[in-house]
Amino acid sequence: MNEVASIDLILPTLNPPQGWSESTVKKKEELERLLGCSVHLIVSDDGSEQRQEIELLAKMDSSVSVIASDINQGKGAALRRGATKAESDIIVFTDADFPYELASIKAVVDSIRSGTDVALGYREQNYYASVPWFRKGLSEGFRFVLKSILKFPITDTQCGLKGMNQTGKSLLLKTNINRFLVDMEFIKLAVRSHARIEPVIVELRPNVVFSSMGLSTLLRELINFARVLTM
Repeated sequence: MNEVASIDLILPTLNPPQGWSESTVKKKEELERLLGCSVHLIVSDDGSEQRQEIELLAKMDSSVSVIASDINQGKGAALRRGATKAESDIIVFTDADFPYELASIKAVVDSIRSGTDVALGYREQNYYASVPWFRKGLSEGFRFVLKSILKFPITDTQCGLKGMNQTGKSLLLKTNINRFLVDMEFIKLAVRSHARIEPVIVELRPNVVFSSMGLSTLLRELINFARVLTM
């Protein structure tokens, strides 16, 4: 397994709550101890109306890179902006509230260290005991279509924890979807390019609070789903 001096960790953010900066610094320090290397945080702000916590984080840790958009474009756009600043041989992205155990991030990093191009966080079925019924139904619906209808080799596309090397980064930068289904588009590009892909089982932290998904968001994502299917 190859050793690395540092990794880049991309955090797409939108209006982080009070106390986020302090908890993020603590998570970074814990992750550095766990990985045995430095972690470069790349905060890709997606049009936050309030940026006090992001500014505070940058003051608390001068190594943090902040990329800000004046308008909200979506997760996909935020990830691509962050990826343009990622120069490490190992790049990871996750949600800004760190919903997955740090050991899961380490498992993703270890996969890239061992030679994988794209490491995909993969949630086992017991994950669904912790999520709202609507999100559970949506995720399982995606799994059914991908596995039974499209014969897609990866069924959990929407886990928010993924890793990549520079080859994987080049694929992420080729995506076009600005919202949540950028994950599915990214995986399809990786499969099509014959990249080395490895699913990595990840675990959700206790007491994670999920954001709600409105009807307009759902409709927009259904359109993006159709786009990915016809790529």
